[in-house]
Amino acid sequence: MIESRFYRGRREIISFGLDLAGKENKQSGFAIISFGELMDYGELFSNKEIMDYIERVNPDIVAIDAPFNLPKKGNMRDCDQTMKQIGLSPLPLTLPGMKILVERAKILVNWLNNLGLKAIEVFPAGALRFLGYEKKPKSNAQRIRIIIDIIKSLNLGTRKNIYKISPDAFDGLICAITGLAYLTDNYVEIRGGECSIVFPVELSKWR
Repeated sequence: MIESRFYRGRREIISFGLDLAGKENKQSGFAIISFGELMDYGELFSNKEIMDYIERVNPDIVAIDAPFNLPKKGNMRDCDQTMKQIGLSPLPLTLPGMKILVERAKILVNWLNNLGLKAIEVFPAGALRFLGYEKKPKSNAQRIRIIIDIIKSLNLGTRKNIYKISPDAFDGLICAITGLAYLTDNYVEIRGGECSIVFPVELSKWR
């Protein structure tokens, strides 16, 4: 285990990030940061597969890229409107695919609550902006470059050689970084009456 500032009491904190797909036959990207290291990343599919993995690692936080609820009226919640005002681009939640995603997120969040595990809603495209990156990477090389930069900036280790990472797994990793930011009080929150979304602060400002 590498030396790390990411601990709670005597135990290292564990952040699980999930870029949730709307349907179980579509891949959901994930990543887990534990013991000050990027322990694993990749893709999961069914709810059972996701739940089994989470139960096995027992994280302190599960950071999910998916809306946890629908708007009371219109096509966006108040926190989504705030995101638009600062230049981010959340999708309208009245789109059929987004409604399906919300329903799946509700299943997982309710299950996590019953286990006593904390879930937060995150938005990796916006998280990248908050971390200090202007654009979302389009190529594998760009994704790896950003991952290596984040790992070095936060003094994280890694258990896996990072030579290829899918866009979904990359988003899962940004979710996990956001979860880590939440656990270490290096985050900001866009909050409204309908929802709350967590973002990491800029890398240079982490304490």
